[in-house]
Amino acid sequence: MALTQSDLKSLIDLLETGLILVDTELNILLWNPWIARITDISEQQALNNKLNQVFSETVDPALLDALDQTREFRLSRRLSHQLHPPLLPLYQKNTGQRLHHSILLQPVTHNGQTACLLQISDVSSTVRREQHLRSAMEQVQHLAHHDVLTGLCNRSLLNIRLEDACSKAAVASQPFALFFIDLDGFKNINDVYGHDAGDALLQKLATRLQQAMNPQDTAARLGGDELIALMPSVTSAEQAIIVAEQLCNLLAQPLSWQKHQLQAGASIGVALWPEQGTSPNALLTSADNAMYLAKSRGKGQAVISTAIKKESTHQ
Repeated sequence: MALTQSDLKSLIDLLETGLILVDTELNILLWNPWIARITDISEQQALNNKLNQVFSETVDPALLDALDQTREFRLSRRLSHQLHPPLLPLYQKNTGQRLHHSILLQPVTHNGQTACLLQISDVSSTVRREQHLRSAMEQVQHLAHHDVLTGLCNRSLLNIRLEDACSKAAVASQPFALFFIDLDGFKNINDVYGHDAGDALLQKLATRLQQAMNPQDTAARLGGDELIALMPSVTSAEQAIIVAEQLCNLLAQPLSWQKHQLQAGASIGVALWPEQGTSPNALLTSADNAMYLAKSRGKGQAVISTAIKKESTHQ
């Protein structure tokens, strides 16, 4: 038994997809209940009006161009949400936000005349899934390169940044400084007040370090109470010592935590490219050695790696 016009209209009315039929002049010949509900434009208001005039907002020119091509070449075409901005001014009823949608354009014959059917699909749930997946991937990527406790760069990202700094320095013949920071008395804070106190202090000191640096600099945590500052903006031994002493003072400032005053000093070793090394490993080793020399001198100090060479010469 063949379907009647009434049966077809009932089926169209049940679709959870927008259907719009337009002729070669963009006059609207079909406007189903789904699109009427989404736009608040009734079938009576839409019929025989032009597609590019029935909306109070502008219809994207890309859609109008695609309609012309569909009719001319008699080929179906899908306009996806990934490649095109919102083509029609459609909005979600509950939030008022733009309705993410894709449109399938199909050439058809209506009453012996060429026409084009627009099939509009709500892809909001797909977009949300894509956004959640993208956010999760960004979070995984962030965790792969950052310390969970402090948010500073981890050893992996530090190595990448340090390798890059060495390469750029070699091209430009421009020195830079690497600061190896070890917190003095940190173990005692953990022993006396517990690891929550130690974690709180580490987080605060990491924030101070980050805020004291320029955007092109890198702050990293190697683990435990060892921090690194990579500063391409520091280009001389004199400047490096001034910066290191400033960091010593900054990191030694106490932190109020649960009615206690937590305080840890900082011993800092400094290495300069290329005097103390031209590779990441050489620079880290030189800065680490200088840091231990600073500790041996009474802690809370900054020592540049060349001091080790001078001391070795006198021995």
